Amino acid sequence: MSIRGVGVGPVGGVGLPERTSLESAPGFADSLDALLRPQRPAGTPGGASGQIQFSRHAQARMESRGIQLDEQDMADLGAAVDRLAQRGAKESLVLMDDNAFIVGVPDRRVVTMMTRNEAAGNIFTQIDSTVVVR
Repeated sequence: MSIRGVGVGPVGGVGLPERTSLESAPGFADSLDALLRPQRPAGTPGGASGQIQFSRHAQARMESRGIQLDEQDMADLGAAVDRLAQRGAKESLVLMDDNAFIVGVPDRRVVTMMTRNEAAGNIFTQIDSTVVVR
């Protein structure tokens, strides 16, 4: 059945894929979860609790300054990034103990980091948010 060229079936040999049962259709809860989940670039850890990544620059800075983060530090940093993502942050300054991290929130990547002493007096540009963890 069609009305003025708009039909139910395929048009020009191209059509929508057919679903054979309602079981193959995503449920409302699944669809809602997918919409509310922060959008992530391909190849990055998924979900709000994905692992924090460090750029080469940030890794080099950590090594040159002898900074080590333990499991609790990583958990706290991840929780801070989760909170920032919920607020729609893109580039953020995270202050935690004696360290300052610039984080790309959507890809959960620490771009650079420094000690708070090094950060003191600096002006941070191109960030849209800041969180003080502890």
